[in-house]
Amino acid sequence: MYVQKTYMREGGELRRTLNNRLKRQRAKRQAVFLIIGCVAVTMLVLLVFTVTPTGPRGVNGNVEVKSETAKSLNQVEEAAGLQGPDIPPISLGLGGDVCFGLDVADVINNKGPAYPWTDIAPLISGYDFTAVNLEGPLCRGSEPNPDQDSYHMRGDASCAPPMAAAGVDAVCLANDHIMDYGSKGLEETLNIIRGQGMEGVGAGPSRRMAEQPLVLNAGDGAKVALLSFCDVAPSSYAAGEDSPGLSAADLGRVSEIVGQAAKEVPYVVVVFHWGTLGSPEVTSRQRELAHACVLAGADLVVGCHPHMVQGLEVWEGVPIIYSLGNLVFCAKNDGGRNGLFAGCRFDDGRLTAMEIFPLQVDLAKPAPLSGEQAERFLQEVASSSPGVNLVISPQTGTATLKW
Repeated sequence: MYVQKTYMREGGELRRTLNNRLKRQRAKRQAVFLIIGCVAVTMLVLLVFTVTPTGPRGVNGNVEVKSETAKSLNQVEEAAGLQGPDIPPISLGLGGDVCFGLDVADVINNKGPAYPWTDIAPLISGYDFTAVNLEGPLCRGSEPNPDQDSYHMRGDASCAPPMAAAGVDAVCLANDHIMDYGSKGLEETLNIIRGQGMEGVGAGPSRRMAEQPLVLNAGDGAKVALLSFCDVAPSSYAAGEDSPGLSAADLGRVSEIVGQAAKEVPYVVVVFHWGTLGSPEVTSRQRELAHACVLAGADLVVGCHPHMVQGLEVWEGVPIIYSLGNLVFCAKNDGGRNGLFAGCRFDDGRLTAMEIFPLQVDLAKPAPLSGEQAERFLQEVASSSPGVNLVISPQTGTATLKW
């Protein structure tokens, strides 16, 4: 009985102790809520007095008030991600396949390495940045890669300075010829282009480096990330964890890389080497890769490799150019003697404008088309791009993509 009474007494004291704690906690909460309420009312009163039209009025009766409170609220919203900061505009030019080997090498030997850029330089230098696909390495030595079952392509180092002088800032290296002369050829290429103030993307000494986006920074806060992937090279050309090579177009990896870039940089452009050589038809694989990039956050997707122009698409509000065709090349057929140059403007967090310039490429020298030739070629591009609003201007010989 004694033990029972003692237990009941201790239990009663415990309950009282708990009740007292709960009362104190409730009192604290009430005090906190009261303080918050007072602060909120005070801020509301201050805000009302701040925005009350006691100052001078504008010509249309609008109140001209500079509110520090409003400024502070904007800063809070920006910090919370509710109101993004202004993103400066940036322009990017995109050209197709550039090859300095094969028949182009003969042209350069006869006319000099600056010859291909004679007519196109004024166009491509008019952008903050311009990127092209460099088909094959620029190197002097090293042995041909036995895994290449087609042509081995390479250009001379002397081709780099005129390319940079013409306005090329970046070269996409993820293609089926960049490893034609092995890791030494790739290393030499990277050194040569960097020595001329250009940058490469899509190939490197390891997979991590090959897949790393090239961020083109205009210096005023405007940035665009450039990514380069290849879907048509020999499997041995792909970079490994610790081995040099190109960035392969693995669907899962592509989506992950594009998604990460979209989180870090305002604008993302993805360049693919894909499709069927010599064909104007877009494959289902090209569409699959392009659409995956759009879903991951890309603002623009463009392609190279067919050495022919392919159609355009606007999917989920994002433009896709499936093949720009040739820029510097010696084509054997009429289709390969045409190309496209895309002039893009990014502003306010999105791609806002795209102008398409039709090109004629004769003996490795691209030149903008004009007049009836330009209009006729652009009509062909439009007909191969169903559902795309491509507005052709006969006066300028260009087309504007509307979406």
